[in-house]
Amino acid sequence: MLLVVGFGVSRAKQRSLVSEASSWRGLVGGARPSVEVGQRKLVVLKAPSLAQRVAANGGFASDAAERRWTAAALAAQKRLLSDLGTHGIRMRVEFSFTRVLNGFSAPLDARAVALLERRPEVAGVYPVRVAYPASVSSELLGKTGVARGAGHLPAVTLPGYDGRGVTIALLDTGVDRAQPHLRGRVMQGLDIVDGRDGAPAVADPDGSGQLERHGTELAGILVGAGGSGGISGVATGASVLPIRVAGWQRDLTGNWAVYSRTDQLIEGLERAVDPNVDGDAHDAARIALIGVAAPFGAFADSPEARAIRGALRLDTLVVTPVGNDGPAGPGYGSVSSPGGSPDALTVGAADLRPEAEELPIAVRTGLDLLLDRPLPLAGAVVSTRPMQLELATPEPAPPGATAADLRQFFDGRGISRVAGRAALVHGGEDPQLAAEYAARAGASAVVLYGT
Repeated sequence: MLLVVGFGVSRAKQRSLVSEASSWRGLVGGARPSVEVGQRKLVVLKAPSLAQRVAANGGFASDAAERRWTAAALAAQKRLLSDLGTHGIRMRVEFSFTRVLNGFSAPLDARAVALLERRPEVAGVYPVRVAYPASVSSELLGKTGVARGAGHLPAVTLPGYDGRGVTIALLDTGVDRAQPHLRGRVMQGLDIVDGRDGAPAVADPDGSGQLERHGTELAGILVGAGGSGGISGVATGASVLPIRVAGWQRDLTGNWAVYSRTDQLIEGLERAVDPNVDGDAHDAARIALIGVAAPFGAFADSPEARAIRGALRLDTLVVTPVGNDGPAGPGYGSVSSPGGSPDALTVGAADLRPEAEELPIAVRTGLDLLLDRPLPLAGAVVSTRPMQLELATPEPAPPGATAADLRQFFDGRGISRVAGRAALVHGGEDPQLAAEYAARAGASAVVLYGT
């Protein structure tokens, strides 16, 4: 069990009497990595996609007709690209969309964008956006001692309905199919990020051993069975088709981070409605669950929104997250893309607790009492009994560092500085990461501070 509390400290030596949310906000979704998408753009054509052709035909089409219409959409793209080539503009197309949307993504310079926007066959040129897994860590929620109101097990099942015979396309990170609660319920997946067989949960390429976990967690919510206390997913009879649209990719600093791009997301929808890529969407997954969200990008006419409309026309219901930005959102709203699509089933959650639970915390050194007051619980787990722990701190961060480093929690011999103790940790720019490192080093509790 890991107890995490937080309190704010001003830049001066005087301690703040008011707890600051910024010192523990990271535990409900830490700082996002900075990502540069370069000059990638999404180009949408006016020529109809497969979905538009099917809708114009009353929602019905033969296998042969769908393959013919898919080929026609691709031919329209090739004609445009060939014509642009005569003007000296040669594009490196990354993804080509023909089923839910007629368009493509490619790196484009300013001259190419200006030329495309004037073309009569182009409906629009849009920026590629970055999407992040929309989650709150479920590891602590699975333990005993959950804080009041922090989590519960609602009766969400419908008697007699378990999803049997339904395929759910899960557009997220890879899924760990070896998890015992998922065995037999997860199909061989499709990998959009780097083409791996089966769309597995991939380990951090930097060698930390950390697996992508968001897709596995969502798969458990969908079809997991045999959990402790009889916990199971909401549709244990369904099958999950993992489509890896998010995963380890380079961020702006050159390090590896887990994220997705909106062109990868649209490609995932293309594969959800046509898993065997034969141009015929009669084998589409009936539900596509998206687990990533692009912050503050919920436009009703964006390429993602148009793609969701196309998926619905091909009889695939798309379920999307509303996003985790909450009061951090700008004045025009905090719904994330593709949650703003009028054709999506957008899901959100409300935390109706009027205030965070507080715990009495006392910090002593010798006969001096340094701190004795209630502090807000940053995590979701509380201790079932009073805890008396020695306070320990990690090695100070090197000058200029803005985030915690796991090596700070171990000495030169590899012995943990905080194991079995309460770790007093500066949250920095990513309090969630700081708390996770303290837990991995064996801390029994974490006290976060900083502004």
